[in-house]
Amino acid sequence: MKIILYIFVIFTEFYLPMNGQSTFNLARLLPYPEADFRHVILYHDTIAGIGIGFNNNIEWKQGVVIAKLDSFGNVLNANIILDSLGDAMAVGKAWGEIIKTADGGYAVTAATVERTSAFLIKLDNNLQVEFIKEYPDTVNLSNYAYTLLETPKGYLLFGGIQRPDYYDDGFIHLVDKQGNTTWFKYVAYSNYTNAVLDIKRVNDSVYVAGVATQASINPHTGFASLLYFDLDGNELNYWASELEPKEGYIRKVIPAIDGGIILFGVYVADIVNGIKLFQPTVSKLNPNFQTEWVSHFGNIRTINSYITLWDFALTSDGNYVGAGETTVKDGGDPTRRVGWLYKFSPTGDSIWERKVNAPFLPLYYTNSGFFTGVGILSSGSIVAGGTANEGNTDYCWLVKVTADGCLDTLFCQPISTVVYPDQAFAGVEIFPNPASSRFNIQSPEEIRHVALFDAYGKMILEQQGAGKFLTIDLPSLMPMGLYVVEIQTEDHVSVRKKIYINK
Repeated sequence: MKIILYIFVIFTEFYLPMNGQSTFNLARLLPYPEADFRHVILYHDTIAGIGIGFNNNIEWKQGVVIAKLDSFGNVLNANIILDSLGDAMAVGKAWGEIIKTADGGYAVTAATVERTSAFLIKLDNNLQVEFIKEYPDTVNLSNYAYTLLETPKGYLLFGGIQRPDYYDDGFIHLVDKQGNTTWFKYVAYSNYTNAVLDIKRVNDSVYVAGVATQASINPHTGFASLLYFDLDGNELNYWASELEPKEGYIRKVIPAIDGGIILFGVYVADIVNGIKLFQPTVSKLNPNFQTEWVSHFGNIRTINSYITLWDFALTSDGNYVGAGETTVKDGGDPTRRVGWLYKFSPTGDSIWERKVNAPFLPLYYTNSGFFTGVGILSSGSIVAGGTANEGNTDYCWLVKVTADGCLDTLFCQPISTVVYPDQAFAGVEIFPNPASSRFNIQSPEEIRHVALFDAYGKMILEQQGAGKFLTIDLPSLMPMGLYVVEIQTEDHVSVRKKIYINK
C-alpha cells in the first residue's frame, strides 16, 4: 500500500488586545523541519533560541538549530549545526545553553548522542560558526550535560558527568575564549549524585555555584549547597542546607541586590506510599546565609513530573519572573502540560502566575508545551520561549505578556509536519481562506453545527447548519489571526479546519 505524505507550512499573524490596545505579532518560517526551542535568551530586544531540528536534505540529519528574532517574532537569522562525523546533535531542557557574548556574537553548548561528547560552539552575530570545541570522555558513561557562562577570562562550563557507577559528579570547567582548558575541578559532596545546576556572577571577581547533592539512597535524601569561588578556581565560601531542606533541592540561584541570594528549588511537600512529592519553592538567604523567607507554590507532583521553572529574569518593576512548565487537568480529561510563568516580589510574595496552553486544538494532553527561557523587553513586556507540541511534532514557541501578565502569543511557528490524507477532511472545503468579513463551508454531508475557535480554544461564534452549504458572517471587531473551524456533519463526523482571518 502506498501512503502519500503531505508536507505543509503555516504562516501565522495575530492582532490580540492587551489592556485595551492591539499588539502586532508576526511569525516567519524557519528553514529547518521539526525544529524546537530548548533554551531562549533575550538581549537588547533581540530574541535568540537554540533547539533541535533537521536539515532539509533527502537524508535527514538531526542538528542543533539556532535562530535569532526581533521583538515581533520576525526571524533575523537561522542556522543548523551538524556533527562532522555524522552523529546526531542535541540539547536538552536541563543542559545545553545559548548566551550572548561580549564580542557581539553567541556561544552555545550542545552534545552528540552516540559519542555523548560535550561541545562548545562559538558563533558570530549572524550565527555563523567561528569554532567548535569538543570535550570527549572515554572513561565515564556520559559527558554531555554542559551549561555555560561567559567571564572575562573565558567561559565557565558546568554540569554533571556520569561515572561508570551511574552516579554523577558535578564539575566546574574554565576554558579560554578559544575553548581551551584553563582549569577543571569536580564539585562532589557525597559518593552519590552531585550536580552543578547553576552558576551566577556575584561581582567582578566572585561567582556562586548552586549544587544539588544526593546524600543517601536508602532512604533517598538530599541537600542544597552554594559554592563561592573566583576565576582562579579558589573556593571562597560555602553553605550547605540541612537534609531535605525547606528551601528545596536547589535548581537555580539568583544573586540579590542586597548581597544575599534567592534560591529556586523543589521542596519535599509530602510522601505518599513511600513516594516523595515535590513542590516548587523560592527562598532568600541573607549575606550570612540565614534564611529570610521561604515560599512554596504551584502543583505538588513527583520529581519526574517536571513541575518546575527553568529560567528567571529581573523585571523592569523590580520583581522577578520565572518561566517553566506545569500541568493542568480539566474534568476527566488526561493531565496536559502547559507553559508556566510565575511572578514574585523580592520578599517572596506571589504577584501572578500564568499557565499558557499550547496554541493547538483540542486542548488535550497530546497538545502540550513548556518554557525554558524568559527575558524582559525594553517596553517592560515579558517574553518566554520554549517548545509547543502538537501530537508528536515539536514547534518553536514564543509568548509575550505584559508586566501584569496579559497574554499575547508572539511566535508559534509550525515549521513543517507530515500528515496522512483523511477522507473526512478532504471532503469539506472552506473558502475564501484567508477570509475577511465572511467565509463559506461546502460539505458532501449535511452540516449540523459549526463553531469557530481562536488559538487559545475560546469559542468565538457558533451556528446551526442547514444543507451542505453554509455562509458564516464574522464579527466586525474580530482580531485577525489563525482560527479553527469545527464542523459537525449529519453522520456525526466532526471535522476541524484551520482558517486565517485577515481583517
